[in-house]
Amino acid sequence: MKKAEELNYRLYSVEALRILKRIMSYDKLSSILNIPPTALSRYVNGHVIPSLETARSILNIFKREYLIKEVNNRIVVDEFGAVDSSMIIYDPVLLKHLIISEYEKINSVKIDKVLTLETDGVPVAYQIASMLGKEVAVARKAKKLGIRDFLEIKQVFESGTYRYIYISRNAIKKGEYVFLTDDIIRTGATIRALVNICKEAKANVSGIFAVISLKKMHAKLEDELGIPVSSFIEL
Repeated sequence: MKKAEELNYRLYSVEALRILKRIMSYDKLSSILNIPPTALSRYVNGHVIPSLETARSILNIFKREYLIKEVNNRIVVDEFGAVDSSMIIYDPVLLKHLIISEYEKINSVKIDKVLTLETDGVPVAYQIASMLGKEVAVARKAKKLGIRDFLEIKQVFESGTYRYIYISRNAIKKGEYVFLTDDIIRTGATIRALVNICKEAKANVSGIFAVISLKKMHAKLEDELGIPVSSFIEL
C-alpha cells in the first residue's frame, strides 16, 4: 500500500469509528477493539490518526457490527425471489463505506481500469475507480450514438436466450489489467460477457467483485474462470 493510500485508509477508519460511536459506547468499543476509551476519543475527535493495524481492526469491526447488518436490512427480495440492490448501490455514503471495507482485497490485484455493464453496476464501478484513482469503462445494452467502432459481445443467459452488449473499441486497450464489477452476481452471465469483452480486446482480467453473490455463484465463477472473484455478502 502506497503512503497516500495508507493515509486515506487510516482516515476512512476514523469515519467508520464515528459511525460506530453512534451505536456503541466508548466502553463497548474499547472492549471489542482492545483500545482504551481515551485513545478512541482522540481518534473520533481528530486529534490522532490510527495506525494502519488499528485502522484494519476498526474497519473489520465496522464491517461486522454495522455494514453487514445495514446491507442485509436494505436488500429487497420480492415474492418471486428477485433481489433488488437499489437501496444499497444508490446510497453513495453506504456504498463508499462498503467498498472501503473491501479495499485491501480489491487492491491486492493489478488494476488499470474498472469495467462494468450498465446500469446497476455503474455506481459500484465508479466507487471502486474513485478509491483507486483509475478510469471506468461501461459496456452498454445498445450502441451509443456518436461511436462508430464497437466491440459486440453475445451475453447468453441460463434460459438459452441472449442479447448483445457493446463497448467502444477504444475503451479497453490491449494488455490492460481490467477489474470487473457488478451489483449482483446472479447466474454469471454478465461477468462472462465482460470477460469476453476483455478477451476480444486482448486485455487481462485481474479480478472480479460484486456487492451481492447469489447461491455461491462467486465461488463457481472463480473455479470456472480461474480469476479471483469476491463479494461483500452472499445470499
